[in-house]
Amino acid sequence: MQSIDARSGDVCAVLIFIFVAVTIFLRANFCVASDSNVGSARRLELRGAIKDALGRPIADAEVQLEQGGRLIARARTDSAGTFLFKPVPAGSYNLVASKQGFKQTDETIVLGAGKSHEPIFLALEATGPLTLKLITERLNRARNDLAPEIGATAYRFDQEAIHKLPEGQNTDLAQVLQQAPGVSQDSYGQGQEQIHIHGENGGGIQYRINDIFLPEAVTSFGEIFSPRFVHSITLLTGVLPAEIGYRNEGVVDIRTKDGCIDGGPDNDNIEMYGGQRETVQPSFELGGCMGKFSYYLSGYYEHTSLGLQAPTDSPDPNHDYSDQGQGFGYLSYLVNSDTRLSLMTGVAVNSFEIPPEPGLPQQFKLAGVPTYPSSEVKENELEQNYYGILSLQGAINEDLHYQVAAFSRYYELKYNPDPIGDLIYNGVAAKILHTGFINGMQEDTSYKLGSQHTLRAGFYMSGEAIELDDHAQTFHAMGGVQTSPHPISIVDDNNQIAWLLGVYVQDEWHPLEKLTINFGLRWDWMSAFVTQNQWSPRFAVEYALTHSTTLHAGYARYFEVPPFDQVALETVQKFAHTTNAAPVNSGNDKIEAETDDYFDVGVRQRLLEGLNAAVDGFYKIGHDQLDLAQLAGSVMTAPLNYRESRGWGSDFSLTYERNGLSAYLNFSYAVLQAQHISAGAFLADNADEIKYIANHWVTLDDDQMFVGSGGASYQLWGFLLTADGIWGSGYRRGFANSGELPPILQFNAAIVRSFRMPGVGSVEGRISMINVFDHTYQIRNGSGIGVFSPSYGPRRTLYAAIKIPLAPIFK
Repeated sequence: MQSIDARSGDVCAVLIFIFVAVTIFLRANFCVASDSNVGSARRLELRGAIKDALGRPIADAEVQLEQGGRLIARARTDSAGTFLFKPVPAGSYNLVASKQGFKQTDETIVLGAGKSHEPIFLALEATGPLTLKLITERLNRARNDLAPEIGATAYRFDQEAIHKLPEGQNTDLAQVLQQAPGVSQDSYGQGQEQIHIHGENGGGIQYRINDIFLPEAVTSFGEIFSPRFVHSITLLTGVLPAEIGYRNEGVVDIRTKDGCIDGGPDNDNIEMYGGQRETVQPSFELGGCMGKFSYYLSGYYEHTSLGLQAPTDSPDPNHDYSDQGQGFGYLSYLVNSDTRLSLMTGVAVNSFEIPPEPGLPQQFKLAGVPTYPSSEVKENELEQNYYGILSLQGAINEDLHYQVAAFSRYYELKYNPDPIGDLIYNGVAAKILHTGFINGMQEDTSYKLGSQHTLRAGFYMSGEAIELDDHAQTFHAMGGVQTSPHPISIVDDNNQIAWLLGVYVQDEWHPLEKLTINFGLRWDWMSAFVTQNQWSPRFAVEYALTHSTTLHAGYARYFEVPPFDQVALETVQKFAHTTNAAPVNSGNDKIEAETDDYFDVGVRQRLLEGLNAAVDGFYKIGHDQLDLAQLAGSVMTAPLNYRESRGWGSDFSLTYERNGLSAYLNFSYAVLQAQHISAGAFLADNADEIKYIANHWVTLDDDQMFVGSGGASYQLWGFLLTADGIWGSGYRRGFANSGELPPILQFNAAIVRSFRMPGVGSVEGRISMINVFDHTYQIRNGSGIGVFSPSYGPRRTLYAAIKIPLAPIFK
């Protein structure tokens, strides 16, 4: 109790220090601003900008300053839509703006003596009707206003950036995200949760589609969301705004393609991608506009003999076939120029064989089976995901925007063991079925209150029906020693309803032109295996020190819920006195939500034209730290809690974009430690290890102390030359994660060329090579807390792709 009180005292002290520092800063800046105006009491400069109804700058518009019907001065807007009147006397004026194709507008302004004037912003209304494309762009920008990024670290990938990756749109989403600071790969497949951000692995990565949080499965080898339907991806880390809850390790914000913007004859296409490892992957994209209706559809199918990362360094592992398919659709209807109704729907069905580890010694005896080579063990997993989101987005006026959405998602995960091999090598062969059906609603509203404040508020609520069916074969045992070669059956069927409710309010305040303060408060409530709630304050400051330097800092209190579909409800008690018994009598543990105090500070700097750098540092104090460990000798996972945790680190990124050359370099340092497993200790599977962790800080198994990534692309003689790479200092291994594996290193490269084909149009060809230098590296060696399966990175593989437009095909 004393350590908790001390920690709370430290947090309060830090918050008081931030509040006092900001107060002194604001007072000093206001004083400086007031003093600077003394010398300009009589004459003032007048600045402003002219934009259209979509917020785009209007160049070459005429702006007149009049007083009493008399012309005082005249100016024209530049390419950015801005204008400037040199110092004019204080007084009342009429500002008139006009341009051909737009309706003239005017506004009365008062320049006060001895007082600076805020920039003037005028909007010109087009005389012709807005097209559906223009209205779509305006509504997309309005939707962006619902989700601020003040205080957070944002790393973006647009369509062009994804295209420049060696595999282009065929890159798995997890591999795209590995090119961001602080993100590292892990073993098994390329599903969304096969990555870690700053060493975290509690299922805490949040995926949002067009600002709507869609809960998704944690144990997922395959893709659920694909870069193919992405207009842009933003990875947010650090101090997140108040509307982000439940999953706070990082936010993957996906903006989907829209038929009006990204569809049409020039963008509709089919692509064939494939190569070594028996890889065949056809895909398509189709979109367009019809009246007030917009549509975008995409999909792909993949067959490969390298579905999961192999347990050996073989380039062609045994029993590793995979078939995967995915489809996505985005439909929208323009109710009026300020209101849009949208439907997003998707499906992903993925089947995987699980490659066995050869050469293992038999651990248990099965009657009638004297020998069974481990290389012949055959396990497989089938994943199904279906989701739909119906949203209504609009604007009451130019200051008030909203989005309300209802969503549903069904997932099913079916694991089939080898009924002989798993008994012999694991002491249990469990046929496991996890299903879940989630329904919920989310609402977000933003309101601009004057020129200094943007208020935001909203809520999230969901109910998840979970079914866990575990039909297992195992052996009787006493004291961990097998007593019979004849298996027995144990049925562990459970169901649960998990409820989530959250509300938030926040204010984005601009007290000075260069200063932004975003502060908010959210309240979350969870009722599942336990019932918990928490108030979570958020505070972030961003200051433009110069035109090329931006500073940010902040604090956030987080409430991270466990992955409900993964919690083992009664498994511990039902498997007592068997070869699948827990190493300690930990009881029927209740997994709780993780709570964190998170601090972050950083700087963004433009070094040269086209060259930008960013540095960010963080510190975290956690309670009930969530982590995932392998379950029941399978590759499936379940969560556990550590009573206390702490983490710290920093990210560095460097980007360059100029003269056809794009390049980036990321480097991260992160340490995540915890002690005392308070729930789910049976997953550790080592009694001595559990006792040691109870009194010692241990580094979590998903933490690599150093992680790096980089890449470059260049246009040369009509060819796109591109390469990227990842590096990591190695994951943890051994007793209580005390050791470290050798470093991870992989380079990929590609050559891309577009050319005109008579009767077909623009055709794109691509040749990609993965792991160019065929560097062999081990991701896991099967040791560490909750880790039982070894895995290696992919070997050198050659792929090729050809993309052709759809229009000639349908002529």
